[in-house]
Amino acid sequence: MNNTEIVTFFDRLAANWNDCPDEYDRREEIVSLAGFTSGGIVADIGCGRGVMFAHLLKTEPEELIAVDISAEMIKHAKGFFPDPRITYLHADLLKAELPMLDAAIIYNAYPHFLHKQAFVEKLVRHIKKDGFLVIAHGICKEEINGVHDGECVSRISVPLEPAEQEAAKFEPFFTPELLIDNADFYMLKLLRK
Repeated sequence: MNNTEIVTFFDRLAANWNDCPDEYDRREEIVSLAGFTSGGIVADIGCGRGVMFAHLLKTEPEELIAVDISAEMIKHAKGFFPDPRITYLHADLLKAELPMLDAAIIYNAYPHFLHKQAFVEKLVRHIKKDGFLVIAHGICKEEINGVHDGECVSRISVPLEPAEQEAAKFEPFFTPELLIDNADFYMLKLLRK
């Protein structure tokens, strides 16, 4: 599987993508639980149309780096959020030029990173020691996996495993600080060693 199929899928859907306004409070909760601090450099990986930007900007980062493989998603995000604190990167994360990060979040996009080991290795190089990574979904694992089990989407995604098993993929470089895997939502906060 190459990225062309993933790019085509998300480019085609970008204009009408559902930004899940009903998950607003859940996103607020996720950012609060994560404990982002002001003045840091934060990456929103797989940012889509910027659904997390309003929440993350409230934490007053020095810079918010918005990374997405879909040019159309980035185009829409730029239109919705012309904030000068946001640096937009239309790039494959694994090839992206990133600074050292205080934190990174991937919201509702983690299953589309098909090569988990390469994903981990990239973030190990770019998240500062004592920084953190958040992987989160505004709905439960079972719902996410249900959305991704169709013929088309299953080709461009990997099912979520229980939080403990996903967190284990990041060892020995990250330590789990918070694992939530319940009927409401899914969240991992992993500290960079």
